[in-house]
Amino acid sequence: MQIFRQTLSWVLARDRRRSWLLGFLIGMGMSACQPFFPQSSSIVPTSSPHLADCRRVDHALGTTNICGSPQRIAVLSPHILDQVLALGEQPIAYAETIALDLDRFDDPQGQIPYLGTYVTTQPINLGDRKTPSLEKLIRLQPDLILGEEWLSKAQYPLLSRIAPTLLFTDEKQGSQHWSNNIEQIGQALGRKAIAQQILTDAAGQLAATRKILAPVVATYPQVLVLSINPMMTNVEVAADSTVGYLLEQLGFELVLPQAAIGSAARWQPVSLEILPSLEADIVIVIGWDHATLYGVEDRLQAAWHRIPLLATLPAAQADRIFFVDYQLWGSITRGAITDRLLLSRLPEMLLPLVHPERTKPSG
Repeated sequence: MQIFRQTLSWVLARDRRRSWLLGFLIGMGMSACQPFFPQSSSIVPTSSPHLADCRRVDHALGTTNICGSPQRIAVLSPHILDQVLALGEQPIAYAETIALDLDRFDDPQGQIPYLGTYVTTQPINLGDRKTPSLEKLIRLQPDLILGEEWLSKAQYPLLSRIAPTLLFTDEKQGSQHWSNNIEQIGQALGRKAIAQQILTDAAGQLAATRKILAPVVATYPQVLVLSINPMMTNVEVAADSTVGYLLEQLGFELVLPQAAIGSAARWQPVSLEILPSLEADIVIVIGWDHATLYGVEDRLQAAWHRIPLLATLPAAQADRIFFVDYQLWGSITRGAITDRLLLSRLPEMLLPLVHPERTKPSG
């Protein structure tokens, strides 16, 4: 075991690019550092102090035994971070949407959009959620790694040898929503009862917001949700966004191109020229940029107003267009906290449409 540690330390310090050797050493070292139990196994160490508190947790890639209450949780995406924070836990490490030039999130409120307000630790920065740093994870020695299947499936064998790893999907029967995995994540963290309470509270907030926005739904029922980059070169109808899902739950009708009606194509590219033909009372424009986390909606709004064609939209002429950002409103976070924030924000945005005495926010 000592030889493994010394060799691994040398590799991490002197030869970071030889990932095949790193993977080999992880496999050999973890085999040597008993006990090691395959993720799909039901075997539990007989000497475990938490033997009576072990549970089998189902996830997208199988079933994993988790014993006790994990204390060192590595989180590999914003969606999983949302769920973990909602359940009352904190991460020791985190992988954001893009690679940021910082070693740790020492100012999470300013460094992690929206969710940073709820982070009380200073998580180590694991880099881009699509390629989180295995080297940092090895050094950190987490006792649990949580991620998303679509992002981390290829790395699962290596991740599983660093620590018990659970990868989740929030898709179920063609629908993507955080409620589809919150209970499993809660079970992994030993907080299943809290997960059930979160579901109950979310249903209550949704019902209350539906009642508040009923006058807006009655007056302006049709909403067009778009996803556009600041260069205006990629325009998509985004009915399957987080805000799109919530709007339908609140009673609004989402506007789709004629070709998509009656089909599953609720997220599809369209041309700018077609937008004036889509009859929408309200337009929500979600801005995204792969290179940055902040200020996207402001740049997108400026670019939008430079195109005369878009001024002909009925919603534009009536000042019923809202510019928002993809990190929260699109489908990046997709969690209990995200829904809570959006259900608080939507009345602030939309109620002034039927109560002109209120000031309408920009987005």
